[in-house]
Amino acid sequence: MVVIIPAGPRALAGLHEAAYSLTGREREVVNFVARGYSTRQISAAQFISKSTVQNHFSPIFEKVGIRSRRELVKRLFLDSMMLHG
Repeated sequence: MVVIIPAGPRALAGLHEAAYSLTGREREVVNFVARGYSTRQISAAQFISKSTVQNHFSPIFEKVGIRSRRELVKRLFLDSMMLHG
C-alpha cells in the first residue's frame, strides 16, 4: 500500500530554501528564525557575533525577495501551508 500525504511546512521550507539557493549557513539562520530565535539566541547557538548574524540576513532577504524576518517566515512557511490548506 502507498499512502500519499501533503508535505508538511518544514519539508516544504527545505524545498524553498533550495530553490532560493541559500548557503548552508543561511539555511541554518532561516531555520533558527522559523523557530522564533532572536539575533542574540542565533549568535549564541552558532558561536558567531550578533553582527555576523545580521550580515547573513541581507543576502537571505535579497535571494528570497523580501525585507523582514516576518516576511521570511511568511514566504517560506505560511505560503507553503496555504498551498495545501
